[in-house]
Amino acid sequence: MLPLWTLFGDVKEEEVRLHEGAGSIQHLEQIFKHRSKELFSEDVGVLTYRTLRNKDFQEVTLERDGEVLLCFEAAYCLRNIQEWS
Repeated sequence: MLPLWTLFGDVKEEEVRLHEGAGSIQHLEQIFKHRSKELFSEDVGVLTYRTLRNKDFQEVTLERDGEVLLCFEAAYCLRNIQEWS
């Protein structure tokens, strides 16, 4: 079995890798920020969510000059996921 740090190429054993969390909302935020930078050269800081039908169904958008460039929705609870799809 290989030591964990050898799986990450040139990362040194003592380096610490940080992330914003492991929940689904943190994954959404990480992907949203990455795609905003990659596709539109926008550095996004704090995301502001808009509640749609209820607190378990939210949306975050990237806008420029009033035009929506990127839109992600987060749906929690099976009922919301079924209604969304």
